[in-house]
Amino acid sequence: MIRSTQTTMYRLDNLNNEQQRISYQMSTGKKLQDGSDDANIYSREVYIDDKIRMYEGLKFQIEKTTAQNNSSDSTLADAKNLVSYTKTEVIKALNATTDDTARLAIATNLEGVKQNLYMLANEEVEGEYLFAGSDSSVQAFSMDETTGKVTYNGDALLRKVAVEDGEYRERGANGFEAFFYSTSSAYKGDTLEFTENQRIVDQDGDEWKIETSAEVTSGALTFTSGQSVIDNNGTVWNINGSGELVNDQGDIIASGDISGTGTESDPYSINLPATTTSSSTISGFSTIQLVEYKPNGDASGETLTISGNSTDNFTITVPNVDGTKFEAKENIFDTMDSIINALKKLDSDGNPVEDDVARAALQNGLDEIGEAYDGMNIAHGKLGGRNQVFEISLERISAKVTQYNILSQEVGAADLSKVAVEAKALELTYTALYSTINKMNELSLVNFVR
Repeated sequence: MIRSTQTTMYRLDNLNNEQQRISYQMSTGKKLQDGSDDANIYSREVYIDDKIRMYEGLKFQIEKTTAQNNSSDSTLADAKNLVSYTKTEVIKALNATTDDTARLAIATNLEGVKQNLYMLANEEVEGEYLFAGSDSSVQAFSMDETTGKVTYNGDALLRKVAVEDGEYRERGANGFEAFFYSTSSAYKGDTLEFTENQRIVDQDGDEWKIETSAEVTSGALTFTSGQSVIDNNGTVWNINGSGELVNDQGDIIASGDISGTGTESDPYSINLPATTTSSSTISGFSTIQLVEYKPNGDASGETLTISGNSTDNFTITVPNVDGTKFEAKENIFDTMDSIINALKKLDSDGNPVEDDVARAALQNGLDEIGEAYDGMNIAHGKLGGRNQVFEISLERISAKVTQYNILSQEVGAADLSKVAVEAKALELTYTALYSTINKMNELSLVNFVR
């Protein structure tokens, strides 16, 4: 009797466990309650769930990037409209029937256009600046409150976004692409010409900035032909045809104080301190050079010798390395400032100029604003191509999420029709077992005595 009771309780426990399994599968739709139920199925479930989470994360990131790309596209389109409007206004100002009063009104109008363009250049979505380059947390452009000069604070790179496991694509457009235009470019071994206010960018997105070398106050300062030197007062000096070192004020360091022929093998040399005709105290000289800066803001230590001066154009010889390309880029806001000054008959320092000078500056501004518009069109085209990449990626990732969700159902989902049959069979087994238990209870000693 005791053995029969133990056997019955064992069978009842098994039925209870089976009932828990069936109830779990019916309520959750999942095949496994614990990983130990089936190690093979469980390992497949873990793998598939990991893929689902990864691709859902990628999908979310790409959807966010797509929204930013769409915003960049519409913002750049609005900026192009403003530049096109500026071009139309400059053409109107160049018309012979437009008087000075009308030109001043146009200047005031274009000042407002510049402010609107500045706002578009600093457009942000979800706290990220669209045109800041690789670091979207940095405000793309800043404006000097006194002079109104607009400076780009970003870099020439693009932020990369994952579109697949281990695969990244560039998104958006940086400020150099959208709000600068190339005035000149040069490849390996060629000469690049640029001005003091332009920005120099190479093929890797590194920027080259105009800086002075360490100041020499005693001993010999050496430099080559065509290379400018600058004194401690910021005045630029150049060798003239007589072999003298002169500045824009006409001050001279006589050729007798200068040795060498100016070649790479025999550079010019000045023993400092030198005697000059300058009324200013000159305590030292430096050479002007281009210094390479990485996108993180650190100088790489690479330098290039600059020839020429700030009055004319600077020039450099591009390194003779395969794949090298340098571009001189002009800020569109500087072009806007030049146009506005020309409309007001002012030079860059705010001093009045003659009509013919102002008109020539305005004509030059028309040419430059046309180049700026062309540069924006190129940037807009590149942006459209990058946006298309993310649209295609979003479709592919969405399809993968759907496929893995289906696979997850096939691998880990319980067969509810089968579970229903098992539940009915379990119900019958329970009924039979409890019937047996009731009959066993009737086999008591009291009933036997009766």
